[in-house]
Amino acid sequence: MDRFERELEKARNEYDQALQSRQINKSENNKRFVRFFFERSQNSLLTASILYQVSNSQEDKKALKIEEAYESFMWVIVTCYYSMFYMASALIAKKGIKVGEIDVHRNVKNAFLRLYIENADLERRLGADYTECKEMAQDLMQEREKRSNYQYDVGMSALKKDAETSITRARNFFDKTRKIM
Repeated sequence: MDRFERELEKARNEYDQALQSRQINKSENNKRFVRFFFERSQNSLLTASILYQVSNSQEDKKALKIEEAYESFMWVIVTCYYSMFYMASALIAKKGIKVGEIDVHRNVKNAFLRLYIENADLERRLGADYTECKEMAQDLMQEREKRSNYQYDVGMSALKKDAETSITRARNFFDKTRKIM
């Protein structure tokens, strides 16, 4: 069993526990949150793109009266993760699932893995193969980890290359999953 398969098994167990403890709520009424989370995802991706553009453009910095040394790659990474997180939240809301306020990020990841990857629903809906869907799930998990590292690890500065990877992953995740919204 590879690392991803172990993660799927862990997600299955944690999802079931969260459902039993009511950290995850299943109700048709939760479908009303789909548009809210989708718009948050879209806005987060746009925000990340703007921050990335400004961080790379002396002309934009000058027009905005921002000092030349300004860069916001850490916030690009954070905002890209949130774009993916909100899209995963929209997808699970589409199935009538909403997570509570405890362990929100872990529960969203677990619900996404359980409801869309484990049962091959994402494959069917996107017309994609398992490898592509697995990669999308791994991107979500890696961006979550990267976001935590950059946001909470004092002294770790975000690199342009890492921000570029985050933008690519977030755009890919958004573009593919919006097809099933």
